[in-house]
Amino acid sequence: MSDTILELNNLEVHFNTFDGRAKVINGVDLKVEEGETVAIVGESGCGKSVTAETIMHMLPQPPGEIIDGELYYHDTELLGDESAHRRVKNESFGMIFQDPMTSLSPVFTVGEMMRDVITYRNKTNVGWFDILKNMLGRNTVSDEEIREECVELLDQLQIPDPEGILNRYPVELSGGMRQRVLIAMALLGDPEFLIADEPTTALDVTVQDQILDLLTEQIEREDLSMLYITHNLGVARRIADRIYVMYAGEIAEFGTCEDILDEPLHPYSRGLVDSVPKLTEFDRKGIDGLIPDYTDPPSGCRFHPRCPAAIVGECDVNPPPRFELADGHEVACHLYEDGLSRTEANEIATKEAKEERDSEGIPLSSTTNGESNQTTDQMVKGTEGSDE
Repeated sequence: MSDTILELNNLEVHFNTFDGRAKVINGVDLKVEEGETVAIVGESGCGKSVTAETIMHMLPQPPGEIIDGELYYHDTELLGDESAHRRVKNESFGMIFQDPMTSLSPVFTVGEMMRDVITYRNKTNVGWFDILKNMLGRNTVSDEEIREECVELLDQLQIPDPEGILNRYPVELSGGMRQRVLIAMALLGDPEFLIADEPTTALDVTVQDQILDLLTEQIEREDLSMLYITHNLGVARRIADRIYVMYAGEIAEFGTCEDILDEPLHPYSRGLVDSVPKLTEFDRKGIDGLIPDYTDPPSGCRFHPRCPAAIVGECDVNPPPRFELADGHEVACHLYEDGLSRTEANEIATKEAKEERDSEGIPLSSTTNGESNQTTDQMVKGTEGSDE
């Protein structure tokens, strides 16, 4: 890979709620290289979107509060400099949101919304004078140039009749078309770094496949870097170069797609992979329990109440350090504290999980040998068309 384009270090984000102070993000580190696509995967509510909102300078404050952390974009620290963060967001960041119906205005046409994006792009402060100039048509860019740019981008995203689409309202478009419009609006600002927050969740599998193809094509054509948020392992395998597994506001494991999906080290990563449905095995079980209460998170490892391989007196007391078992493949788990190899730790985790599931009469699919690695690979690839 090339140079690092974005680096997040030790991010901590809390929220003040009626139930107390929610410690949602707890020491998150991640890195994106130039031209790289990185996926964050995990259950709903594990902090993926909060991390993205913090990067995009969109975190509502209050109730949110950034307690600690550093965010570097091309060696420029952003969290400590609000003006620099706002400038970089407007000039270099783009975001594709999850739900087009809540992200697109129902009272403006597609053309009007895209026109505003072009008119105000790269501007950090827009006042009434700028808005008045726009309303009077006194812009530096003519309406013909704006319309031509919009039509060209919509055509690249394979939207039929792009001229006609500009005159239509979001409610007149299908879900796939609306998502294409959101992608177009994110790209209108000529971003260098793109965040996609589960952009295919609400779409059917055939449309999801088309959107992923178009997104990948645009990333390659524009040479962009992207942070892709999803809970679907098949989508992550298809679109990402590396994967970060997040649980309860912490990074449990990260590595290449092959590292995470073929040889998961963390019990939570293993549980995610084993939770993917298979046609050959109907009696399956996901990970027991729920995401913890952030106002009173577990001590030690936040996953220990749900972990089949938890070590009493260790996992419930001490936060796990991070271990690098292979180049670029790191895991935060006490199983590796005594210098255990990847295979030995996997055997322990599998044995503990098997004993727990056997006591409940539920079979466990092992992923410690070559045969089951192939099964896992096929299993995850089989979900590439779905983000549900």
